[in-house]
Amino acid sequence: MLVKKSKLAISLVMAFALGGCGGGGSSATVEKTAAVKPKPVAAKPDPVKKTTIALTGKVIDGYVSGATVWLDINGDGSLNEESEPSVVSTESGDYSFNFTQEQALCVPYSTMYVDVPVGAMDEDLGEVTEAYQMSFPPSIEVLTGEDIRNISPLTTVIWEQLSLQLQKSGNNNLSCDALKENIELLANLQSEITNVMQNLVAHYNLSTEQIYSDFIANNDSEAYDRAQAIVKGLKAAYKYKQELDAQFPDAEEVRAVIYQDTAKDDEYGFENAWYRDKVIFAGAEFFYEQVKLQNTDELDKIDFILTQLQSIDTPWGEESLNGKLRIRDDVYINADRTYRCSSIEKVSFENSNVLYSVDNTSPSVNFPTADECVSSNVDTPFERGFSISYTESGAFYQTDFAFREENADFQTLSNWVNVKDKAADLDTQDLVTVLAAMPYKFDDETSIDASFWRKYKTTDNVRISKTIEGQWVRDTRREDGTMLHECSDNGADWTACN
Repeated sequence: MLVKKSKLAISLVMAFALGGCGGGGSSATVEKTAAVKPKPVAAKPDPVKKTTIALTGKVIDGYVSGATVWLDINGDGSLNEESEPSVVSTESGDYSFNFTQEQALCVPYSTMYVDVPVGAMDEDLGEVTEAYQMSFPPSIEVLTGEDIRNISPLTTVIWEQLSLQLQKSGNNNLSCDALKENIELLANLQSEITNVMQNLVAHYNLSTEQIYSDFIANNDSEAYDRAQAIVKGLKAAYKYKQELDAQFPDAEEVRAVIYQDTAKDDEYGFENAWYRDKVIFAGAEFFYEQVKLQNTDELDKIDFILTQLQSIDTPWGEESLNGKLRIRDDVYINADRTYRCSSIEKVSFENSNVLYSVDNTSPSVNFPTADECVSSNVDTPFERGFSISYTESGAFYQTDFAFREENADFQTLSNWVNVKDKAADLDTQDLVTVLAAMPYKFDDETSIDASFWRKYKTTDNVRISKTIEGQWVRDTRREDGTMLHECSDNGADWTACN
């Protein structure tokens, strides 16, 4: 049976940061015309900086030779031959990098991709006839000269699921520089890596060691069979992404991933189903779609649309305040396979180096089909949220409040709803006055009547958060780049999180 998602969970995770949600995969462009197997080449050493650390591994579906292995240092999903190192895999899928010191520092924070072109050789299946891509996620662990990275369909699933979770939370800028400088983003990434690995271990009934290992050399038939099933989705996703690239030639980013997921099977009442996530970033517009596909032999045909999210950003109000309005329309499938729709509007602006925002979520309305589903307006919102973020004494702070009808402040700033055409009528100072009076400071006593609130404090190496439930989390970046996760119920006594 299909089950209904929690609207509160969706609004708390996504409404405050409508920066996107979506699937894994990447926007890398794979060579399409490699009819002849490329000759193995070595990574080009930097002529100025001394080569310091080596990294070796294998490209595994069967062992694959003639595939391009590269490090996505800038996080854009495309190989930049001038600034990102690459090598071509050789016999038995072997590859080897010799990184400069600067490149080696970025290895823990960068996704490693493998572009498998037509004409590459799979030692089990012969010449590759359908191009596809595999990946290895950021490790957040300092690179040593003894590291081995086996890149396979199993490691690819880690990155796909990790990318999906980060997109949902709006943390999609995974460049090396961004991660090294952003303690909050780094903490989110490491936390998601842990969550994704736990889920995948449970999903595939494979250990972490099996997922990262050379399962061919280990004669691990269980891991091998899993990998072969995953490759079917990788090839279908690669073909579908090519179609999307042609359809949206001006998009900044296009992603597609096709996969199986037992958790979704349980949620929606399917058995061994295939799912497809599509994500498109095109200027001020964003589109996400998740569907169930027909079956294993028809991965290009939709059975059911499960979710559709579409948003657009436009300037709003005074230009000097950097005002912005984001409107997102959501469509979700119901248990009876009808559809429910809602809208979320978010208006934000800056005043005296403080970012203020208010968002409103409309009640859900139901329709027989996804195509008919049209969101209601937000004149009478189901949920409202206020957010304040600022920098003070070298630390970044953010506080988010959520209110429902039973909360006292639900009617606060009641005229700030359905704001699309109200920029000339609404005084931003009114919003500043109201939000500034709320207990948004990190150390403020927060006895406000809210359905939910969360506060963040981020310094160079530490991020601390606390919530309405009294849960405290502290993430500390160590000198070697790894993260220490600690929890507390009072903000004073810290222990390792369970």
